Amino acid sequence: VLSQNAVVLGSIIRVPQRFFEFGWEVFSAVLDYRKNILKKGLDQDYREKALWLQHWSRRCLRALNVHCTCEGTLPRNGMLASTHVSYLDVLVIAAHIPCVFVAKSQVRKWPVVGWITNLAGTLYVSRENRGDVKRVAAAFRPIINLGLVAVVFPEGTSTNSHEVRPFYSSLFEPAVDCDFPITSAWVGYKVPEPYKVENNVCFWGDMGFAPHLIRLMSTPRIDAKLVFGRAIEHPTDRKEAALSMHEEAVRIATKEGFLAQ
Repeated sequence: VLSQNAVVLGSIIRVPQRFFEFGWEVFSAVLDYRKNILKKGLDQDYREKALWLQHWSRRCLRALNVHCTCEGTLPRNGMLASTHVSYLDVLVIAAHIPCVFVAKSQVRKWPVVGWITNLAGTLYVSRENRGDVKRVAAAFRPIINLGLVAVVFPEGTSTNSHEVRPFYSSLFEPAVDCDFPITSAWVGYKVPEPYKVENNVCFWGDMGFAPHLIRLMSTPRIDAKLVFGRAIEHPTDRKEAALSMHEEAVRIATKEGFLAQ
């Protein structure tokens, strides 16, 4: 366990270095997007943008010293219903599968992650607007037919990783309407003592983005784990699908030691 002095000294050295390295990757990602996607007229090509996001997510994770492990069968298409504890989840999931995210409209305004996912073709939805869910459902079919995965965070918010909130069933409606498979996923993190996942990685409650990003970058190493659970091949009811995916997420979180038995 590191002493308090070692933690402070490490942060003083580490944070500026991580800001530079991560900032450089984000800057390079934007330049790459302009050169290889925008100027080539591929800004409406979801597959090219998903591959771009996958490549730069891996590089950004490396800059933040995030080490990923993955378990389970990677979905080839359809919907992925994942737990959500941090904006880091986006990079971890995108690094493993070519995907398009479906996110609440507020995410568009998030610094850095919001900008990157916006370039990558994220579908933004207002959950309070029933018609907006229908609009997103209409956009699903061509995306899934490209062999991509549509990722949703059905809890509707992020948590401290020690709970799995009920899943909003409305987000499962596009998969039911289009008869696409739904796969469950769980994302979890570990950090060395005396750092705390709840403070240094999880972005939840009323946390401010800038202070949290500093804490994230002060963390010497982050171990991320992405677990793919079971899938519903032919969902027929959005409420049943939401309950089933929630139960699977709880099962995985309990197995991984993040929820009490």
